[in-house]
Amino acid sequence: MRVMPSIDLSNGIAVKRVHGIRGSGVIIGNPIDVAHKLYELGYESLHIVDLDAAEGVAHNEDIIKRLCGIGFRFVQVGGGIRSIEKAMRMLSYGASAIVLSTIFFTDRNAFDNLLEAVGEDKVIVALDYDSSHSVMIEGWKKKSVSLFEALQELSMYDLRGVLFTHISGEGTESGIDENIERYVNAVKGLKEYAGGISSIEDLIKLKSLGFDYAIVGMALYRGRLWGVKNV
Repeated sequence: MRVMPSIDLSNGIAVKRVHGIRGSGVIIGNPIDVAHKLYELGYESLHIVDLDAAEGVAHNEDIIKRLCGIGFRFVQVGGGIRSIEKAMRMLSYGASAIVLSTIFFTDRNAFDNLLEAVGEDKVIVALDYDSSHSVMIEGWKKKSVSLFEALQELSMYDLRGVLFTHISGEGTESGIDENIERYVNAVKGLKEYAGGISSIEDLIKLKSLGFDYAIVGMALYRGRLWGVKNV
């Protein structure tokens, strides 16, 4: 299983929030400098989230374009991608895949049209879920269906993969949600996890559950997992 560093963008800066709350967490710094350091360390993949676009307040596309051009073998980009035009732009910048969430739950016709335009192999659906295992959408402000229901609906597609984000653990380094093992085998394609990862033991557990990627942010930038690329 590979470790995929996360670069979360807000106001042109790389940040790591706690539970996704604006103003919480830590400021990492210049995202281009951060990405170059990660690349030099030997990380082959990168997860980029435009937090401003997810919240509908702004966007960081110029930075995303530069990040995609650094040389990572696999780059996935998410945050506020809700149209074919924006999805195509992200891919034109060099993204390997786009990460969608809200559109899948709020406008299935638009989601299907987007898939047809870019190809299922270019799409990862993020299931951002709370402690009740309900999927949260629209910048984690609105509750949608349960994880079980979401996975049933996703089983109709042949996507690049699914990303589980445990919101309750996001930015806390409090450990993974081990209950995720109930759901991981229902995923076709890549299996990714984010939220609360804090140690090698967490990574080993995720590997044992069958995950392909562990997306790491806070524990990476605070030094706990700096330089750990796979388990």
